[in-house]
Amino acid sequence: MSYILHLGHQPTDVSGIAGMLSTVAGGFDANLDINGVRFIGSRTYAAPFSVAFSPPVGDLWLGFRYVPPSADSENITEATANFLDIYDANLVRIAQVQPLSSTKRYHAIARGDTTVQGGSSYTASNGQPQWIDVRVSVGTSITIDFYVDGVLQSSATAANTQGKGKPVQIVFANTGLHGTSTTRTWYYAHFAVLDGVSTIGRRFVRRTPNAVATFSQMAGSIDALKDEDVGTRVSSNAAGQRLSFSLTGPTGPAAVAAVAGVHVKQIAQAGTVGPQAAAGFLRMGGVNHDAAPVTVPSLMPRSIYSTWALNPADSSAWTSLNLPAEVGVLSA
Repeated sequence: MSYILHLGHQPTDVSGIAGMLSTVAGGFDANLDINGVRFIGSRTYAAPFSVAFSPPVGDLWLGFRYVPPSADSENITEATANFLDIYDANLVRIAQVQPLSSTKRYHAIARGDTTVQGGSSYTASNGQPQWIDVRVSVGTSITIDFYVDGVLQSSATAANTQGKGKPVQIVFANTGLHGTSTTRTWYYAHFAVLDGVSTIGRRFVRRTPNAVATFSQMAGSIDALKDEDVGTRVSSNAAGQRLSFSLTGPTGPAAVAAVAGVHVKQIAQAGTVGPQAAAGFLRMGGVNHDAAPVTVPSLMPRSIYSTWALNPADSSAWTSLNLPAEVGVLSA
């Protein structure tokens, strides 16, 4: 079972960012991906986008790279300024990170039976990249912790006797993040939403299909998996069909302390007949290592994640030298 709830900042991953992808250097970490998400707006301009996912079993962890507005980000002037909101399945806001005009800082806010605002030591630095991590715990109380570059900046806890639910959606509000009517630029990249696993210090390298490898048993071209368009697809009409491919893209930082896991992400949808589940697999040394299949919906596509914490060939720890060169998808 994968602890991944969401990975990525492509149009197929995030609601509301069409046309905002950017390859501007500095907007993302080129060791991890080939693009980021760019916003250009004035103080009162709002351009929200969101990510949705299944409710976590444990604490929710959100991690991403943030480059604040290119000037005046330390001068919050709007009373309605907002960074991000977190909602449960009933569309009730349960937590928030909000910049306040009274302090010029970003504050963690827990919204349970009452609204509790945490103190804050974080003021956004103009145009300086930083890694944001947010932990949200929901039970008899709601707690939100807000970290920047691994350091806790703000925390809040509110009682939750009314039974507000686990988070299922994060909305990046993008409102009032700088203090001038002149347009400014800011960036997001490398979104990760994890179930019960800290995102602090954890980075994900995105590699994409390159060319068909050992298996080509599904209908459609490999190009359908390379174009970031859910409208172009490969399809399977029988369980057990495979499509495998080599990979292209960044290979990660030069110095890596440890590789925590290998993940295969696919966006899949069931048909009215035929296979109703999908899985990822790794092919290493001529052997297929299949993940457990996941049932997929027929009404709309959804992201499926397969995770290997250890090298399945010999149960050894992953290193930069033994990562798989061929991966694939499997109908089930």
